[in-house]
Amino acid sequence: MSMINIAYSGAQAAQSQLNTTAMNTANAYTPGYSRQRAEQSALVGYGMSAGSGVEVTSIRRISDQYLVNQLWRSHSENGYYSMNQQYVGALEQIIGSESTGLGYGLDKLFASLNSATSKPDNRALREQVINEAKATATRFNSINEFIGTQQQGITTQRDATMTSINSMSSSLAEFNKQISELEAKGYNANALRDERDQMINELSNLVEVRVTEAGDGTLTIALKDGQPLVSGRNSSTLQMGVDGSGNPAMQLTFSGTTFGVDMSTGGQLGALHDYETGTLAEMQSTVTSMAKSIAEAFNAQLAKGYDLNGQPGKPLFTFDPNNPKGMLQVTDISSDELAFSSADDEEGNGENLQALINIKNENMPIDGLGNMSLSDASAALVSKVGIASRQNQVELRAAGAVLHEAQTQRDSLSAVNLDEEAVNLLVYTQAYQSNLKVIATGDQIFSDLLALF
Repeated sequence: MSMINIAYSGAQAAQSQLNTTAMNTANAYTPGYSRQRAEQSALVGYGMSAGSGVEVTSIRRISDQYLVNQLWRSHSENGYYSMNQQYVGALEQIIGSESTGLGYGLDKLFASLNSATSKPDNRALREQVINEAKATATRFNSINEFIGTQQQGITTQRDATMTSINSMSSSLAEFNKQISELEAKGYNANALRDERDQMINELSNLVEVRVTEAGDGTLTIALKDGQPLVSGRNSSTLQMGVDGSGNPAMQLTFSGTTFGVDMSTGGQLGALHDYETGTLAEMQSTVTSMAKSIAEAFNAQLAKGYDLNGQPGKPLFTFDPNNPKGMLQVTDISSDELAFSSADDEEGNGENLQALINIKNENMPIDGLGNMSLSDASAALVSKVGIASRQNQVELRAAGAVLHEAQTQRDSLSAVNLDEEAVNLLVYTQAYQSNLKVIATGDQIFSDLLALF
């Protein structure tokens, strides 16, 4: 009977709705899961029939690609500033610390020189000057060593990040393959689509990507400059190489062809490059320049004076950026050999000592800062890193807020609402039971009809 067939199709549709509701409820807390909905439509009838029932046409995945793309972009921004803060925050601490900062060290060095003015020929005071010179050199070397440690850390982290990107690219190409094959056969690949989107979430945190979908359900995932990471079932490989000038460069190999890649890729990978070639490189140049300037200024002034033995002054510092022990070192000069006097026959003459003290406020060329005194350069160094850190923190908070909003917008559409699913469970259960009653009624009518004969 038509009545029974119609009710049977209704029961099947209600069962499909209940299965979908059960799937949504079970995955309410699965990261990246998009709720599903069984789409159904009425079956046409013939002649004077009201219709032939209902059928489930598809299991729809509730997702908006615009919101998903917005979420991926937000992950890239947040990943970029998070990674940048990890490094610039550490640099700010060592540059501004009283125990390691250059300004504090220079203040103590010039304070020891000021103390020596009371008795320029006092050996204890002279020894204190040498000790503070060594302490100052240690500060310069420690900061330079810290910068080198950060450079090594960036190299290691960049290699690890590229390895992760390559692994994810390969997995995403495999997802493309599975999804296109399943959907071509009419199967439901929604769970795989969720997994793929969740992996792109992770990938976009590492590098900024541009994503487009083809008609067969596969995605093309490219860097922001257009080089492909994934195209259909094929994936590329990122690695470090050298450019035409022999400098380190990032390369991408896809289908046997190797391309040069702009290392400002966005995400964590781009942040590593931008920090290394920006803030860190500038800081290293400035610190190195200050170390060179202080060595040259002190040595040049000491050469104009005389020590306690009436001999011309010897250098206090040596500067060699390639010295494995540290770029700034104190020579083996003794306290007697400090040339504080301006005359070879006046031991207590402190005129050259005063000239050494005046170095603190003399303007000299400092890379990245221009012409300024060592004192001003030290303060400018702390200020420069502090400003960079605070600006990045502001950007990080903004990126975090944008990411939260993007996630909220995505979830408001795609995430499972348990209250809604509870209502659906009641509605579709009632629909299922109602269709069974229709079937029972139809069966009773058919039985009654047969009883007439």
